[in-house]
Amino acid sequence: MTPSEIDVSVIIPTFRRVADLRRTLVHIAMCQPKPAECIVHVDAGDEETCKFLSEEFPAIRTIVSKTRQGPGGGRNKLFSFATHEVVVSLDDDSWPMNKCFFADAVASLKATPSVAVLGCRIFESDGSTGILPGPLHNVVEPQTFCAAGFVGCGAVVRKSAFLQTRGYLPLPEAYGMEEADMTLQLLALDWHLQQAVHLQVCHACDRSSHHASAKINAAHIRNTALLAFLRYPISKYPLGFMQVANRVLFCLRKRRFRGILNGLTSIVPTAWRYRKFR
Repeated sequence: MTPSEIDVSVIIPTFRRVADLRRTLVHIAMCQPKPAECIVHVDAGDEETCKFLSEEFPAIRTIVSKTRQGPGGGRNKLFSFATHEVVVSLDDDSWPMNKCFFADAVASLKATPSVAVLGCRIFESDGSTGILPGPLHNVVEPQTFCAAGFVGCGAVVRKSAFLQTRGYLPLPEAYGMEEADMTLQLLALDWHLQQAVHLQVCHACDRSSHHASAKINAAHIRNTALLAFLRYPISKYPLGFMQVANRVLFCLRKRRFRGILNGLTSIVPTAWRYRKFR
């Protein structure tokens, strides 16, 4: 590790999004100090990303899976390969918004020894937001601030705490399951989670169109049921039923009709497939 680096592992799962990944890696390289290592998981069937990384970012550690892992399965592998206790979880289309992000992340996690995850403040944008100098405590941005819980596209995680869990479920589409499941596992182990609004991340994602797709709509519905099946006691199953109904009503109000039927009919087969994780 050089004097310009800090003991942080950055982990990024990706699948066939070379342009997004390139932009993220460029932004990470602009931070000072830089993370000591950056590891990218390339899911099965994505040869173009492996070629891109070897040609343009040969210093990046690359993990390639032979079978589809999804974002959760990819993050499980990334955590196992990370060599530092402080792990910054990003997506291939998200990056820190200020140069001192990694130094702030390390200091914040060290100052909160009972905290397993620091949820960053996420700003959604069209991707034009870059790295800004100095802290951003009082910044006013035109993007949307997502305040609830933590998300994998911007989180600072204590590796030792993560390794005490069973990890993420290897779902191809993890919407509605990934972070909620990890939160319940960590809370059950008496770890705490905390919002860190001074750690700010830009997420170049248009949720209005992205989340309206039939595939993601269906995933949200079945994963809502899957979370209840795997993590709730049987006495709380009625709550799970109500949460599924609420998700369907949300889709109807948003006129996201595509994927609802598929989501509902795939609940039982999905629960059966992942029953060993209960």
